[in-house]
Amino acid sequence: MRGSIGQLLIQQGVIDAGALSDALARQSGRHPVASELYTLGYASERQLCMALSAQTGWSGIVFDESTIRLDVLEYVSIEWARIFSALVVYEDDTTLIVAAARPEDAIVPARELGASRGKKVELQIALDITLARTIRVAFKRWKVGDLYLVGAESTRPGPYLAVVHPDGGEQDEHRRAQRALAEEAARSIEDQAELPSEDSAGGSTTLTGDWQVNTITTTNPADAQMFEERTLLIAGELDRGSPPGEAESSTGRTRVLIVDPDPPGRIQLVAELERVGYECQAAGSGVQAVELMSQIAFDLVFADIATPELDGLRMCRAIKLSKRLTRTRVIVTTSVVDSGQIADAVLQQHGADGYLEKPLDTRRLHRLLRDLSTEERADHDAILAEALGRYHAGDLEGAIARLRGALVSDPASPKLHFMLANLLQRSSRWAEAVDEYEAVVDLQPAYFPALTRLAYLYFRQGLHARAVETWRRALPVCEDPALRRNIELFMRKLVADMRESDSNPG
Repeated sequence: MRGSIGQLLIQQGVIDAGALSDALARQSGRHPVASELYTLGYASERQLCMALSAQTGWSGIVFDESTIRLDVLEYVSIEWARIFSALVVYEDDTTLIVAAARPEDAIVPARELGASRGKKVELQIALDITLARTIRVAFKRWKVGDLYLVGAESTRPGPYLAVVHPDGGEQDEHRRAQRALAEEAARSIEDQAELPSEDSAGGSTTLTGDWQVNTITTTNPADAQMFEERTLLIAGELDRGSPPGEAESSTGRTRVLIVDPDPPGRIQLVAELERVGYECQAAGSGVQAVELMSQIAFDLVFADIATPELDGLRMCRAIKLSKRLTRTRVIVTTSVVDSGQIADAVLQQHGADGYLEKPLDTRRLHRLLRDLSTEERADHDAILAEALGRYHAGDLEGAIARLRGALVSDPASPKLHFMLANLLQRSSRWAEAVDEYEAVVDLQPAYFPALTRLAYLYFRQGLHARAVETWRRALPVCEDPALRRNIELFMRKLVADMRESDSNPG
């Protein structure tokens, strides 16, 4: 998306191609190429900060030319500065100025620091290597009682920040849009009212029709009695299996058995359930399913009515008659194309906990899973409050662990996924945050905060096509006209850059 900093410096006449090649050859990966150019003496800090500012749209601070008052470090630690690659460089009655190597990554911690001091925050970009040096030296001088840190090229006797600003021109609007999207992606959402709803989106499906199970006749008492006797025999076989406590899941996740004679159907359902955190096994026949249930007390069973040897409704009834599997929930599945819908009365007769039609509708599946977990779900508000309490106490890893633990037993909670994604983003674990935001938008496709954060993380990881696609999904549910305009502006520029890149692969 952004042009290379080296190419920009060449265009500005600061360095030549030979200097850039030398810096790239010597670059160890510890510092960006701009810092390597500074170390090798090819460009001054001011020249490099001007290029960074022009490239990113953030104002930049030149430490070599600045004099920083060290009492601004009173309310931060060197650990904070190193974790976020950021440093407080100025403070007055209303404002904190924070210099950061990557301002978009420092938005959340800088705002939290400002909120704790009751002040607004301004972020500025800084050269990675001079920022790291300033952090190290500033805290050392502060500890020994020095009042100021004077840059090597500073000519001012008192506090002074040497600041460079982005060039004007047609890029300004695009830069402002990018900064607005970065700030929106980092916005702290901790109010319960702003979190995704746990309620079913779109309501429930009404089960209608006159579907009848060919092997079961409820109108004939003799047939009904025979059915019940055979089902009791199967339930007895299930009860001869291992007690539930002897086959606990090694992962602690919810255990699911998918019984379906159709391999593509089994594979699709297993993949979707495992993606959101369930532990799955599958069976293609009734005999195989009974054998597995005799060994493992599954938490949830999906039973297809077309399963040979033991159809899904009889399997459901046998599980409900089993004394050993009293906690097992059963969802009956069927293909609408082949069999039509199953009536409510039939489902109730066999004790089914839910009904799912095929082909698979993932939104319907997620709603069904949320409905089933309602009775056993822990108080999410209490879990979120506990996690946030740990975070504010400085125990970020403890907060993340608490949310991960809650998701083991309730992987279909968009609230828990969203807060976990927030905390992972704050700890700069971008790939893990993307996974959690993706889980949120799968469960709540129209939840704007998750869509816009996911799009921004795709962008910063270089996945520009996915970023554009996700922002397009976010536009119809964006209620802020100014933010919607920024998304549109940024998308247009991003698409144009992608097309230019495709037409000039070299």
